[in-house]
Amino acid sequence: MKLKGVLAVLVVAAAGAAFWPAAGGAATFRGIVVAKQHGTLLVSSTSGVVRTASGRAAVGSRVVVTGRTAAVVGRARSAVIRGIVVRRVGTTMFLSSNRHLLAIHNARRLADTAPTPTAPQPGAIVSAQVSLANGELEEQNEDEIGEVNDDAIQVQATIAAVGVGTVTLNVQGQTLTVNLPAGLTLPASLVGQTVTITLSLKQDDNQGDDNGGDNHDGGGGDD
Repeated sequence: MKLKGVLAVLVVAAAGAAFWPAAGGAATFRGIVVAKQHGTLLVSSTSGVVRTASGRAAVGSRVVVTGRTAAVVGRARSAVIRGIVVRRVGTTMFLSSNRHLLAIHNARRLADTAPTPTAPQPGAIVSAQVSLANGELEEQNEDEIGEVNDDAIQVQATIAAVGVGTVTLNVQGQTLTVNLPAGLTLPASLVGQTVTITLSLKQDDNQGDDNGGDNHDGGGGDD
């Protein structure tokens, strides 16, 4: 799945660092596991903001997270995710919640049908209700609740492949290929590593932004 017209500037995460920042401190929160990434759980809290935790749990598990560890306390069939629309490609919406990318599917939309003008566009902050069948996120409905002011946002992602002027990200098994600034090609040694990447929200951008700027993620940072 190739995403055209999105430019990126990357800052490579330090070798050996955790793939995703875990919820820090001794704070406790409840949530639902909505995705997994390299053994780390992505948990949607009651407010819809995605946070991280360590542990083993299936997508759809209700968990209580204390410090860095999640304990399973039940099951859920659906969850709410609040985040920023990055792109819509075919039947998939790529959403950034608290810097974490999620792939949300909409089986009701034909794969060859472009998103309707009324659907929240890149840069919109949405609250999406998703079902958790078969370990995937299926969109049930979404409400636009705001819009970011910046033209670019920072996210964390794992590199699946690099090409000439492109980099492909792994988003829960979905491959998302983004264009790099003109003249930039990344080394193949970055495959499998997690990076912080600045994604442009403008589909027709032709220049990267090497200033990270403030992070507007639709939900604030990990606690």
